[in-house]
Amino acid sequence: AAEQAASGFTVWRSYDEPGGYRDQMYALAHDNPQITKLVKIGTTLNGREILALKVTQGARGQADGSRPAVLYSAPQHAREWIATEVDRRLMTWYVDQWRANDRDVRKLLQGTELWFMPVANPDGYQYTFSTERLWRKNLRDNDHNGQITVGDGVDPNRNFPNHWGYDNEGSSSIPSSETYRGTGAESEAETAAMKGLLDRVKFSFQVNY
Repeated sequence: AAEQAASGFTVWRSYDEPGGYRDQMYALAHDNPQITKLVKIGTTLNGREILALKVTQGARGQADGSRPAVLYSAPQHAREWIATEVDRRLMTWYVDQWRANDRDVRKLLQGTELWFMPVANPDGYQYTFSTERLWRKNLRDNDHNGQITVGDGVDPNRNFPNHWGYDNEGSSSIPSSETYRGTGAESEAETAAMKGLLDRVKFSFQVNY
């Protein structure tokens, strides 16, 4: 990531850096209180906030889930930078169009809740900038040796309770596998955070980039 940045990329941002995804979500919520509500839905093993942004007319006065809702989430797999940027651009597009008085967007946001999670795996995502560009999982220290190595991490997308551990094809019981499902269903903070939001808001559907 550092080498790519030195070569001049201008799109990709980490989670932690000034102006990174955490800062951008806080700024978007601060600047658009009429239609946004920033919600901390969990905390990672390394203490990072797991954030979701609700976009709807009167967002802070409307009970979560009181309107038909959709969740746009990305990325559970840390190295999928493009998924995060797609989610961020869609999120900011709706806000920008509302600010520009787009009639269709304003009408949509009067009766619909749009929720955005541009980074569902903040620890892993940040790690792809600081240490290992192709890291996929979260930063669970599976062998408890105080270091993150090839045998560490859990795939958050294989950690949900639905059919957890059903077989070793869709997920793996081997910690070094990139599809390692963890020691138990919903064992990971990232999974628990998203599932908690899903259970609470009762979304009509989810788009998971």
